[in-house]
Amino acid sequence: MEVIKSYSVPVITPKDLIEEYFKLRKIVLDEIFKHVKFSRGGKAHLKFSKNDRKELRDELLRNWKFAKHYVDSAINSIIGLVKGWIQLYNKGKAKSKPEITKKTVYVKTTLFKVVNGKIVITIEPRKHYLEVDLTKFNYLPKDYDSIGGLILQEDKLIITFKKEVEPIEPKDYASFDVNLTNITGLINGRIVRFDLRELYHIHRVYEEKRRRIQKLSKTKPKTAKKLMQKYSKRERNRVRDLMHKITTTIVRELVSIKHGAILEDLRNIKDRILNGSKDLNRKLSKWNCRIFQSMLKYKLKWFGLPVKYVNPSNSSKTCPVCSGRLSAYRDRLMKCKCGFVQDRDVVACLNLRMWGFGVTPNGDELPKVLSFGSDVSQSGCSLTNADIR
Repeated sequence: MEVIKSYSVPVITPKDLIEEYFKLRKIVLDEIFKHVKFSRGGKAHLKFSKNDRKELRDELLRNWKFAKHYVDSAINSIIGLVKGWIQLYNKGKAKSKPEITKKTVYVKTTLFKVVNGKIVITIEPRKHYLEVDLTKFNYLPKDYDSIGGLILQEDKLIITFKKEVEPIEPKDYASFDVNLTNITGLINGRIVRFDLRELYHIHRVYEEKRRRIQKLSKTKPKTAKKLMQKYSKRERNRVRDLMHKITTTIVRELVSIKHGAILEDLRNIKDRILNGSKDLNRKLSKWNCRIFQSMLKYKLKWFGLPVKYVNPSNSSKTCPVCSGRLSAYRDRLMKCKCGFVQDRDVVACLNLRMWGFGVTPNGDELPKVLSFGSDVSQSGCSLTNADIR
């Protein structure tokens, strides 16, 4: 199977191409959106034929000084954008027309080549080329097979590395429960916690910054917009940096013991949970579950290890020994009528791992499935067979 990883490297980009491509995509969006038709039932459809595409391409190339393939990539990206918008619109999740807000340039594989560890990108054929020396960046992978499309931004280049990987049959699986302030994992018989309080604090700090900026927007809208973009980007970067460190640590251990991962199926989770409460909405906006899961998945896939997803419903409220209903006991502890007492996050990890194996506990099956040792976890919590009988 083919797996993909993306990395960014700082570059001095051609500003004229960035600006012209940004204008080009806006023009293409306006033209293609004219071909969006609406049925009597209010459903949207795109009717953009090959002939329509050729006419648009020929028109755009008249005053275009850069490589022709940039026009093709602009058309392709906007068609994808409009089709995505149509899907959301037909589900009632989008109303206003999509907009082009980011100054990015998609560089097709026909626009660059890799020579002696350098990427050479065609800007203007036979006139202007951009060279990026990959050997200067130690963090880039060395074990890739090819490089896919590139994305040029105002201050960096995003590179897509591709690799053909043979899937590995894992020796076992680890399970993970992601909360607002920690990630709890069950890895090779150990309960391990990763503290996310720093991450939660980052979100709170930038939430307060956004509040102050919003007050400024009434009197200085342009300044407020620039500040909002600046601090939103800074927040995203800090969050992703911390998540990269955590997932890299986890993946190194799982690769060393050849374990896959079992995660909660959280697709559309925020749509199901958000209820109009501002406090709850703000709280959930600080939940980084999807970032963690996506990073962990693609990093494990790079080494051929699988990821399973299970329904997380009541994972922290179901007894992993008898399947009974747990009740709050003390602090974060949960207790069952059968006598089982454990931290709610640990309970979730136990259940996720069993459910990932399709096991329903009947008293003595939990030790068989988990095969715990007596290791002490990073959180100071230890589990043995005696703890889960």
